[in-house]
Amino acid sequence: MLKIFSTQVAGLLKSISDKEEQSLEESSRLLAQSVLSEGTVYFKGFGEMEAVVSEALYGENKFRAGANVSDVELSDLLPVDSVVVASRFLDDEKAVALCSEVRKTTDCNVILIGGRRKDAELDVNLDDLADIVIDTKAVRGLIPLDDGSRLGFPSGLTALFVYYALFLTTEEILEEYDEE
Repeated sequence: MLKIFSTQVAGLLKSISDKEEQSLEESSRLLAQSVLSEGTVYFKGFGEMEAVVSEALYGENKFRAGANVSDVELSDLLPVDSVVVASRFLDDEKAVALCSEVRKTTDCNVILIGGRRKDAELDVNLDDLADIVIDTKAVRGLIPLDDGSRLGFPSGLTALFVYYALFLTTEEILEEYDEE
C-alpha cells in the first residue's frame, strides 16, 4: 500500500507543480507585494488545513509578515494585506463564506487553496471569491480497496506542498528586492 500511496502522491505533487505553476507565481507576486508594502499576509485553514497556518506562523520557514486571520477583525484589513484561505475542497462552505466576507469588507488580495471537485455545486463563481485559486488536486483517497472505498486522502500534505511552493517563490521574489 505504501508504494502505491507514494507513487500517487508524487503524481499529485508533480501535477500541482505543472498545472498550478502560473497560479503559484501570481499568488507569490501578490504576497510579495503585501510584504513589500508593509501589509500583512493572513492565513486561515479549515479542519486539517490548520497545518498550513501552523507552518506559516510557527514553522521553521515562517512567512514574512504572517498572521492568523482569526486574530483580526475583517474590517481592519487593509488593501495592502493578503488573505490565504485553505480548505479540503474549494467549495467548502466555511472557506467560501470567509472569502465572500473578506471580499465584501475590504479590497485586499484573497488566495484560495483546496481540491477542485468536478461535481462541486457553488452558488458563486470561485473567481468572484478569490483573486487566485490554487487546486491541490487532492479530491479523494489514493488507495482503492476491494470494497470500492479508498484510503490515504492527502489533502493536508498537498496543501502544505502548495504552502511551500508559495513560500519559496515569494522568498525568491523578496530576495531580489533585498539585494537592490
